[in-house]
Amino acid sequence: MSENKERAARGLSRRDFLARAAVVVGGTAAAAAVPGAAYAVQEGVIGDWAADGSAQVAVPPSASTNASWSDGTHREHNGAAFPADDATPIPPRAVPAKWDYECEICVVGAGGGGLNAAARAAELGADVICVEALGLHGGNAQEAGMCAILGGSKLQESKRFAFPSYPFDAKKLADWAIDEYHYACDPRLINLIAEEGGHCIDWMADCGVQWRLGEVPVYVAPKNSTLDHHVLKMKDATDAMFSFGQRHGVDYRFQSPAEALVQDGDGRVVGVVVREDYGDEKYIHATRGVILTAGGFCNNKALLERYIPTAAMGCASSYLTAGETGECFRMGLGAGADVSGFNSSASFDGGVDWEAEGGQWARFLYDGMTQLSRQPWFTVDRCGNRLRYMDSRVGEDGANAIYALGDLATIQMTPPGHRSYIVFDAHYEDHLAGFAQEHCRKLITPDLEQIDKVPEHYRDWHHGVQDAIDADVLKKRDTLEELERDLGFEPGILVEAVEKWNACCEKGEDDFMYPMPPEWLHAIKDPPFYGCRIGGNLYGTKAGLLINDEMQVVSTKGTVIPGLYAGWHTAGGACGENSYIGDPILGSLLGDVSLAFCGGYLCGTFAVENEMKGGE
Repeated sequence: MSENKERAARGLSRRDFLARAAVVVGGTAAAAAVPGAAYAVQEGVIGDWAADGSAQVAVPPSASTNASWSDGTHREHNGAAFPADDATPIPPRAVPAKWDYECEICVVGAGGGGLNAAARAAELGADVICVEALGLHGGNAQEAGMCAILGGSKLQESKRFAFPSYPFDAKKLADWAIDEYHYACDPRLINLIAEEGGHCIDWMADCGVQWRLGEVPVYVAPKNSTLDHHVLKMKDATDAMFSFGQRHGVDYRFQSPAEALVQDGDGRVVGVVVREDYGDEKYIHATRGVILTAGGFCNNKALLERYIPTAAMGCASSYLTAGETGECFRMGLGAGADVSGFNSSASFDGGVDWEAEGGQWARFLYDGMTQLSRQPWFTVDRCGNRLRYMDSRVGEDGANAIYALGDLATIQMTPPGHRSYIVFDAHYEDHLAGFAQEHCRKLITPDLEQIDKVPEHYRDWHHGVQDAIDADVLKKRDTLEELERDLGFEPGILVEAVEKWNACCEKGEDDFMYPMPPEWLHAIKDPPFYGCRIGGNLYGTKAGLLINDEMQVVSTKGTVIPGLYAGWHTAGGACGENSYIGDPILGSLLGDVSLAFCGGYLCGTFAVENEMKGGE
């Protein structure tokens, strides 16, 4: 029995999960409730989010809270949190004279994809080490709330649901998706996702994940459904997968970011260099393979500007606050990997431009200001031209309205200057109930399902709005002329546009090409006046390392790099090139957390089959 499997047999991993900080309750591992302390690391490096410098934290069950700080407020980000601003490849290291640790498969990243990859490989018999830069498992999947699988799972079969039609047919689903992508995709990967997505969901259920229709982890969208998925339900799934991995001997090593791959003289990837506890470098020998799963590069502006320039220009913010700094991608480049999915990403509407006012690019997504920005306000570009609004109210078919979130992001990102402007007056709060927006635009209210998982500071949506006013992100001015000036309009442009809008409101009939319904026509007359710059809200990179349909990383020569696998979003290519919006379902056929889950499952499966069982 290997060293780490002996440790697993005794209980937890080598560090006893941050000095016995994690508590396993009912077979499901606890998740982060106070990662402000859990992410305590050396000052000035990724993850520098601690208030007290503590390396040991108490971790209550995820059902208790999902606040990001010990006092219940959201996590603030500083320059040290995301220092990655480098697009250069990270060259591999040579094989060392002596290895520090040994395993068969090393998984880089303990987010949704990494947890699945590690658990699946261990279940199939591999000796697995999983390294993670942060202090706890879950990564960005902790902040997700929707797992969009479009058919093929047992639960969906029990409800006779499949898309585009029942009974489920993976080829029909793949054909539909490929057509939606205008054929700019890898059909093998699309077909793989269609065939295996339901199997991944069933496997996760067998591992202990409790999927519940109507709460959106598995997308069904019955008629008149409400998709309350901004309360972070996927945290429970990552807890269950972490626990399953523990039971199967996965050795999790937290606060140990990967620094480089190790490649031998024949070009085979045989290990990973990590900075253990953000201190000394350690060499992990992965005798059978390495799986890269540590996200994309949403918080690495240099990578965005080089590989997804449309996202760098059009997105006003990123909500992937747990990392996404691109080290795995850069390590793959250093090992000779090719790139796929250039200039492709996925965004929601309503990215609030905090960064333009000296704020943070990466922010907690669901606060009052974000929700406010997504409502059907008077919206213009910097030339004063009206912009269309995409309604997300649930219609009779129940499913179509969710596409509005990605479609509206396109509209908001593509005007001159890549920003849109929303404007309203002192009576804005009176209009919110009448807008009746659903899905991710639903307002945070005290009766919201699982409201306890929303950071306490933001359970009253007014707090998020006031934060934005205090930061002058949401500009509050006594006159329209002042608002016009401070939003950066040329004199007269905004004032004239508002006059035309008010005339429509007084008539009760909108004369715009895409008119607002009469109940949404609210004149902008009474001070104070409010305005905000918005763009897309980046939630997934689709550019990444080129992989084949067995999740093996492919080199610039067109050949497989031996021993190296990558899951989404380190990998790219499923939706091809120049797709810079994507919607929450089709954002590579699955919602992004689903794509990570499925990719990890596939990586773990293929790595064991190819590297340990001779391709069985």
